[in-house]
Parts: sequence; structure tokens; C-alpha cells
Amino acid sequence: MFLDIKMATLGSILAFLPFVLTLTLANRPRACNVALSALTCLGGIATALVAISCTQAPIAFQTSQPFLLGTFPMSFQVDALSCAFLGLLSLILISIGLFSTGYLNHFQNKLNVSQYWILFSLFVISMCAVVTSADAITFLFFWEVMSLSSAALVACDHTHNAVQKSTFIYLGATRIATAILAGGFLWMYSISGAWNFSSWSFNTPQTFGPAFLILIAFCIKAGIWPFHIWLPYAHPAAPATVSALMSGFMLKIALYGIIRVLIAGGLNSETLANLAFGLGLISAFWGVLFALVQNDLKRLLAYSSVENVGLILMSLAVCLKARAANLPVIAVMALSAAIFHCINHGMFKTLLFISAGSIDAQAHSRDLRKLGGLAKRMPWTAFCFFVGAFSICSLPPFNGFASKWMLYQSLFRSTWQTASFIEKGTAFAGLCVLSAVGGLAIAVFTKAMGVAFLGQSRTKTTEHAKESDPGMVAAQLILGAACIALGIFADKFIPWLSRTALITLKIDISTVALSTKELFPLPTETVGLLLFIFTLIGYFAILHNSAVRKFDTWDCGFGPLSPRTQVSSESFAQPLARIFSPILKYQANVEISGRDRRHFPEHVKVETKMVSLLETRVYLPTLATIAAASRYLVKLQAGSIHLYLLYLCLTLIVLLCVGTNL
Repeated sequence: MFLDIKMATLGSILAFLPFVLTLTLANRPRACNVALSALTCLGGIATALVAISCTQAPIAFQTSQPFLLGTFPMSFQVDALSCAFLGLLSLILISIGLFSTGYLNHFQNKLNVSQYWILFSLFVISMCAVVTSADAITFLFFWEVMSLSSAALVACDHTHNAVQKSTFIYLGATRIATAILAGGFLWMYSISGAWNFSSWSFNTPQTFGPAFLILIAFCIKAGIWPFHIWLPYAHPAAPATVSALMSGFMLKIALYGIIRVLIAGGLNSETLANLAFGLGLISAFWGVLFALVQNDLKRLLAYSSVENVGLILMSLAVCLKARAANLPVIAVMALSAAIFHCINHGMFKTLLFISAGSIDAQAHSRDLRKLGGLAKRMPWTAFCFFVGAFSICSLPPFNGFASKWMLYQSLFRSTWQTASFIEKGTAFAGLCVLSAVGGLAIAVFTKAMGVAFLGQSRTKTTEHAKESDPGMVAAQLILGAACIALGIFADKFIPWLSRTALITLKIDISTVALSTKELFPLPTETVGLLLFIFTLIGYFAILHNSAVRKFDTWDCGFGPLSPRTQVSSESFAQPLARIFSPILKYQANVEISGRDRRHFPEHVKVETKMVSLLETRVYLPTLATIAAASRYLVKLQAGSIHLYLLYLCLTLIVLLCVGTNL
């Protein structure tokens, strides 16, 4: 116990040190970047040590004077569930620490280094505190610090109108989520009379209301459809390190909240389970579909996050439905899949975002229409991006395959073990959508990899791009190695996940006989190692020493081929976009000019257009209605003290009437 507390204290001290160093090195941006990047790595190592030490021996403690929220002591708990997320955060922090030194030097003219590191430190500390919070007050306090610090980080380059708009959209989403979450927590306190999560139970009908509010609040923060609108705005506006941390870990905190508060609280509501399943299903399909038609690489990755958080929410919903149907094996399998995919998505999405940041730093663009041929100029970045893309497409032996296969298994089992035909049909529909999402995800990242890294350079800046700094490459290699290792050795990690799921679900281990083969019925280690070894042998034996061959291709009489003849981002996505045009509202306008444009066109111009139905049909009309109502309500503020006193008097009368009726 003493060792645990000592390591936790060390982690806290290392987390607070950036404030001191930032103020000390404020006038030396490069030295500040190096020092605080190193300190971020140390903080990640300390977080990993705390997570490892508390896995078998959980700790819980309360703060005393002067560390109180008013008169309320903050309470924390580090158990197996929070250790899983702290372990993910530690790996992300180490990689971002290595990446930041080189990356921030490229953008030091666009952001204030001291301000960035102060906000970054606040962001990291608040996320650690949210994951370890044991009561609602502590959770809400650090949740708010996390939301505001991340919004300020999104606004780092605040001189651009697009960044300002993105920040306001993200702030609006966080304000709504926090307000709804606070309402749900207050409602639950009025029912239970306690703030501690361990004292809350959601297995009675009267807790449906607070459970619904808490679920919606977490869905907004996680970017679940239809609340995902802030994601494709915030991620492209933020620096790559912030985008990686937000998508890699912050989104998982909302999903962690669902597990910690609702699932561990024994939520027993078929309606909410079906609602979560439906939202997750739509999010997965909607996110991957809109990712397909994006040209900005970070915007593409943002929509891909919508897809993956949808898959995780689906898995959590399957867990709730299975527990309600008294199917503990499926419940444990689904919850294990959700936690595993949280960890896996955090790894490969962080890798993809920092790879996109590396491309932005070297090629000075994230627009797929301007990239091309980067594999020759940035081979290590290309390799790491490919590993991340293979992982997110759930291809074996990478880690994304392992967690998604567990989700498949839970749905497969549900189709024959549930008693209701409706539940069987729901599980089967989930399998169908999951298969479609997997195919579309492969199309999305085939486009991203092929257009950005293969072929010829489309611009001069791309043509002169070179490999990133060693620290940036090392960060990507660490995450890439983690994606490969966790995929190959998934069967070594799954027993610990199943124990964590059993403890969270409060299921007696002796009543559920679970084996690794039952949870993950594939010989992952053997197959994975063989695939990896044969791939390396094939590369070094066949491709590595092969000579480069050059040929003149048929040019149709038009002369040497130019980069414009390559497959572009729009042309790759167009066939699938046309199929789903009722959802995407996709249009392609073609203009052909010339004296004999039919046979010898002199100029061809193609413009694609895609409309977000939610944004144009729901959010913008709603905001217009609120703005119109505000113009009338502002008349109530006339500047008259007598009128304000009348408002107070009327409010008191209404409250007295309501109070007497209750």
C-alpha cells in the first residue's frame, strides 16, 4: 500500500511540474518544448507505474485540507477498470512527449508555447483525475476542467475564423453535455442520497430518468450520432498532438463514464439498452460513410472516430442486453470487447493523428488533393500510417481485429442464445451493419493510403517533403509496435480483460467458467507470428532487393502523364458516394470546355459537393430559431430596476405556488 501511494504521489508531482518549468522557460520556446516534452514522457512512465501497481491491489483515498472542493473532500479510486485506461493514457503520453519536440518547432509561430503547455498539463491532469474519481462531485469538477482546457487547446491558432468557429461549436457541445450530466447526477443524488458511485444503483424504474440524462451526456462527449457534429470541426482545428490526445483518450473517458456509472451501477433498462444499441449502430455507419468523402486527412480521421465510438457503444449495449437476459458469458465478452477496443482505438487513432501531423509539418498540407508520393520521401511515416490503417480496418494480426472479433462473437452468440426473436433479429442486423462498416472502413483507408503516399507528388511542397525528426518517427514506431504486439499477443491480454469485466459487472467468477478460447476462439499468437514472419521474409527475399523498373505507359497521344491523371480523392470515393447519395447528398458537377470538347477537350473541371443533413436540416434551423427567440427575450432586459423587481416578485410567487403543491 505504501508503494502504491508513493508512486501515485510521484505521478502527481510529475504532472504538476510542467507549470513550474513553463513559467521558467517561457522566453525560450525550443528549450521549453524539449524540457516539457521530456517531462510528458516521464509523466507517462509514472502513470504506467501507478496503473501496474494498482492492477492487483486497488487503492482508494480522500483528500483533506486544503485540497477540498469547498467543504467537500475529493475521493479517488484506482482499480482494474481505471488501470486499463491509465495504461492507455501512459502510452499516449510517452508517444506524444517524443513527438512534441519536433512537431511544435514547426508551428511555434502559430501558438504560444507557454500557454500551450499550461493548458496541455491541465488537460492531462484533469483526464487522470476524471478516470480515478470515485464520486460525482469530483468527477464533475475535473470533467469541467478537462472540457475547458481542451477547448482552449483547440483554439491555439485562434487568429483564423475557421478555428474560432470550431472552438465555439466544441464549447457549445461541452456546455450542453456538462449541463445534462450535472442534471443526471443531481437527480441520482436526490434518489440515493449519496454522491459516491459505489452507492448508486440503476436497477429500479425511478432511476430511468437520471440514467437517460447521464447516457445522453456521455454520448454527446463521445461524439455519438447525432451529437457528433463537433468532432469534424474540433480535430482539424487543433494541433496534431491535441487531436491525438482528444481522439485517443478523451473520447474514451465518456465511454469509461458509461461503464463506471451505468454498467457498474447495474443499469437494468431494456429501453436504454436498445437506445444505446441503435445510436451505436447509426454512429458506426454514419461515421465511416462520411469519412469516405473527406479530403482533409484529419477530418477523415475525425469521422472515423465517430465510427469506432459507435462500435464501442454497440458493444456496451450488447453487454446491458445480455445481462438483462441472464446471459453472463455474452455480457462479459461484450464488455471485454468494449474495453479492449477502447484501448486499441486509442493506440491506432493516436498513431494516425500524429502521422497526419507529421505529414502536415513536412508537406505543409493535409489536403489529400495536394498530397501524393510521400512513401518515397517519408518512408517511416508511411510505414507507421499503414500499420495504423491496417489496425483500424481490423485486419489480422493487428490489434483492431482482436477487439472487433470479440464484438462479432458476442453478436453471434446473441443470435442463438437469446430467447426473443426480436433480440435475435437485432443481433443479426448488428452483424450485417458491422460487416458493411468493415468493408467501408477498408475503402476509406485504402483511399487515404493510396492517394497520400503512393503515385506522384501533386504539388511542389509535397515533392520537397522529407522524413520527420527522429523523435517524431520514434513516437510513431512505438505506437505501431504496440498495435502489432497487442494484436499478435491478444490472447495473453484477454484473461485480464475478462477479470476486469467480471469485477465491473459484479459477477461471481466461480459462477462463470470462462476460458481464453471461449472469449477469443482463435490461435492469435501462432497465426499472428507466422503471418508477420512470412511477411518479413517475403519483403526481404523478393521486394527489398528487386531492381526498379521503368516503362513508358500508353499516354493516348496526350504526351507524358502528369499527376492529374492519377486517381484522386474524389474519383476514388465517387462510386460509393453515388450509391449512398440519398444520405450524403453527394453531387459531382463536371464542366468541359474547348472548341471540340467532345473529342479534344481543352479544360475539364470537376467539383464535388456533399451536404450534411444533420447540420443543414437540424442544427442550423434550431440555432436560427434560438437566435430569433433571443431577439425577443432581450427586450425583457430594459434597464428598469422596477421591471427587474417585478420579475423577482413574480418568480417568488411561482416558486411558492410550486412548493405548496409539492
